[in-house]
Amino acid sequence: MKKRFLFSPSGQTILELVIALGVVALVLTGLIAAVTSSLRYGQASRFRSQGVKYAQEGIELTRNLRDTSTWDVFMTYSGTGTASWCLDSSGAWSVDGGSGCLMEAGSPFWRTITFTWTDPVMAVTSQVSWGEHVTPTNVTLSTYFSQWK
Repeated sequence: MKKRFLFSPSGQTILELVIALGVVALVLTGLIAAVTSSLRYGQASRFRSQGVKYAQEGIELTRNLRDTSTWDVFMTYSGTGTASWCLDSSGAWSVDGGSGCLMEAGSPFWRTITFTWTDPVMAVTSQVSWGEHVTPTNVTLSTYFSQWK
């Protein structure tokens, strides 16, 4: 007796091949998406860590400014209440023109230190931003200084 196949054996092999290629394509697409996402988040984490470091450095340089000058000189940094200053990576202070200053040439980071006098303490905010100026990402650290000497 002769066996009859509902499907021909050669057509079944082609169908299996197409399904296998589809599964492989889906798996590869998922892997590529996962690797791309991982790299993007890794870079964002590195930038955030560097931004936090620069913000902490800004607070420490401000503390050094308070400790090495008189309180009256330190208070002049707040102007008439609130003032923003530019502090670059060399530790040079200059009046902030509105967007902070680049940390160093070619760096995506810029930093602004804001002094706000609220009797009897000076509130200091160190903000470090990076990315495009249109939609920057930033880290902000704040502390209070008082006349302790």
